[in-house]
Amino acid sequence: MLLKWTDQKQTAAISAAFIFVNSVAGLGGQLIKGFEFNSHMLAYVGVAFVGGICGAYFGALKFPQTVLKNVLACVLALAAYKLLFTHA
Repeated sequence: MLLKWTDQKQTAAISAAFIFVNSVAGLGGQLIKGFEFNSHMLAYVGVAFVGGICGAYFGALKFPQTVLKNVLACVLALAAYKLLFTHA
């Protein structure tokens, strides 16, 4: 967006794809280490999946560009804060 290669909707779609691939890789790494899913984790995955589908639907078809721009700005600011000020 900063270099004006894409608009907000394309940026959100690219971000969603990156987050999905990153999450699958993280889950795969945990499973390789011997981590096992319990019922709570399966519920979290289900909620995240439904939330992703709803977000994709509303972002692509229902929200105007201004709403998506503000939501994306908040999400990116939160991610930047977490990256800079929290420890893993």
